[in-house]
Amino acid sequence: MRLHPRSMIFHLILSIGYCFYLGRAIDCSGDHVTNTIVVDQQGRGSFNMIQPAIDSIKNNNDQWVKIHINPGKYVGHVNIPQDKPCIILEGSSRRNTIISNGDRNDTFISNPSNVILSGITFENTFGHNAIAVAASIRGDKTSIFKCGFLGYQDTLFDGYGRHYYKNCYIEGEVDFIYGFAQSYYENCVINATQDSSLPPGFITAQSRNFPTEGGGFVFRKGFVTGIGKVNLGRAWGPYSRVIFWGTNLGSVVLPQGWDAWDYKYHEGNFTYAEVDCIGPGSNTSGRVTWEKKPNQINISQYSLQNFINQDGWLNKLPTAFV
Repeated sequence: MRLHPRSMIFHLILSIGYCFYLGRAIDCSGDHVTNTIVVDQQGRGSFNMIQPAIDSIKNNNDQWVKIHINPGKYVGHVNIPQDKPCIILEGSSRRNTIISNGDRNDTFISNPSNVILSGITFENTFGHNAIAVAASIRGDKTSIFKCGFLGYQDTLFDGYGRHYYKNCYIEGEVDFIYGFAQSYYENCVINATQDSSLPPGFITAQSRNFPTEGGGFVFRKGFVTGIGKVNLGRAWGPYSRVIFWGTNLGSVVLPQGWDAWDYKYHEGNFTYAEVDCIGPGSNTSGRVTWEKKPNQINISQYSLQNFINQDGWLNKLPTAFV
């Protein structure tokens, strides 16, 4: 994205490395949680900060370990390294368990495969009209339940791999869900916060560089709401792919819906579509002419099972999250 200096070559190298890493990804020895670590700011747990709890888990962990975070606002950066898979980061609820940061650095980074996030809000308060990454999700087979993501520009870097978001809340205005991942958002609330006096923003900036890449964002049901006006997305790659399916689109959505950005003349390669959406923003009569019509895509390809769960990894999660 031009607004945020990121080298496409760098991301291609990361993608190659990520694909190599997938080949040796593990499945965390079934659906049983073998250990629970409690984080509590008042000293009623094993740790009073989150990062030391993560650091205490052995490298190349191969069994589910839960870090339960008691209510509180935990200020600082949190990073799950690539060599620490099979971690569950569980807050008490997204309303009272908050990981917060107020500078240009990502508040939260998750690198390994097989990570579960639940009941936490990740926020970056760096400032209005500023790049503020609240969370960066970079590992395959990452599942996220009832979490919040608060920022302005680039709130959620939906980086690499297959990701499942359910009952989440995502807030921002400019490209606030962006990345290369192959992700399924189920029953999530998308809140666009741009003031009506400022230029309209964009919910998504999905990057997909080749037609054979699996990347794309599917929004199944849920809501798009907010203030001011916003587009559903703009292309961050020549084969960008975003589907809104059965989503309640509020009046915040602009009539044209989509923008080709730096990929003008590639419009025929985009897969942007709305299927069975409802709400005042769902009228497609004013959409860009190159938005795919529902009969131009195979919607069954974008079901949860077919899009990200072909190998059944979601069925292997601990029973509390299934």
